[in-house]
Amino acid sequence: MVFKRIDRYVTWRFLAFLVGMLCLLGFLYGSFDLLKRVEDIRHAQVGRQLALLLRYYLYLLPLFLVDIVPALILVAAGVLLVQMARTRELLVLKASGISVYRAVAPIFLCAFVISLLCFLFQQSLGPRFARQKEMLDKRIDQKVETELLVKDPAYHRRLFVGQYDYADQSMRNVTVMDFYPENQQRLKAVMRADSAHLDAGGMLDLEDVSLQAFDESGTPHPQASPLPSATLQTGLIPFDFVRAAESGDQQTMVMQTLSQLRQQIRRNPNVPDFRVVFHSRIAAILSPIILLLVGIPCLIGFETTVKSRFLGVIVSILVAAGFYALGFALSSMGATETVNPVLAGWLPSIVGGSAGLYLFQGMHT
Repeated sequence: MVFKRIDRYVTWRFLAFLVGMLCLLGFLYGSFDLLKRVEDIRHAQVGRQLALLLRYYLYLLPLFLVDIVPALILVAAGVLLVQMARTRELLVLKASGISVYRAVAPIFLCAFVISLLCFLFQQSLGPRFARQKEMLDKRIDQKVETELLVKDPAYHRRLFVGQYDYADQSMRNVTVMDFYPENQQRLKAVMRADSAHLDAGGMLDLEDVSLQAFDESGTPHPQASPLPSATLQTGLIPFDFVRAAESGDQQTMVMQTLSQLRQQIRRNPNVPDFRVVFHSRIAAILSPIILLLVGIPCLIGFETTVKSRFLGVIVSILVAAGFYALGFALSSMGATETVNPVLAGWLPSIVGGSAGLYLFQGMHT
């Protein structure tokens, strides 16, 4: 019964610190981001912008918080353990025959469960949240892109858009090139329109259209046909225009699931970035555990650390920063194939885990 009480006590206090830090950092991050957009709000319809902003932060904040959860787990554990050491609670537990290993076991269990939930979020809702956030960001900024080439493989089409306005998802100077399914290098028809709009169902509405058809030999029909309007079914979504504006698929890897990354690896065997991200994302499940293994001995293993909660927080942040810096450095080396891409994805966990096990086993309990 004593052990169950200890588990509940440590678990609830740890979760209280963690939730409090998540709320605080989420509020601060959202506030700073909102300050950057004050000028945009003033020059637009306030009601419309506020509705967009609300949706934007509903997508942005979960993505931000999931990214920093491993580091915050260590900071929350650090604050709790330093406080327990200062109030002699750890000393009382040791005197009762309960080791530090047993006392911190609920923290490791919570960290593993939270890490697994974050991983599941990244594989299910995360990519959709990232796409929606990117779209809303451009709509709030009223960004306009020029000269976009958008591919629609579902209908064997390519769209060249002279101007795309994210605010109302309207297009100007649009050219739609249809290709024969059996030979996608041969034009079937070319439609030129002064303006166009893509709705949520993938229907492309074209205005002031000129249609030029081609036969299977590639010979154009004698005369182009003018049309006041035309509607095409496409396989496009608004995010396809965001992707077209970026420099390749590597810019959108964060918006892809593991299965999508695996497909990219098969299609692009000579691009190491996809392999690095794929293996790094799997290894990231262990990040909170590794940070705890390294951080806890540093927090309660030194007398000066346990006397100061502020110093404990600093040590936690430094340990987390060092781990992330190692991961960033190895990811960069893997992207340039200085280190094997698969090894680059796993080395931070291997190095950090080895160091953590060594420190954790040598801790005074």
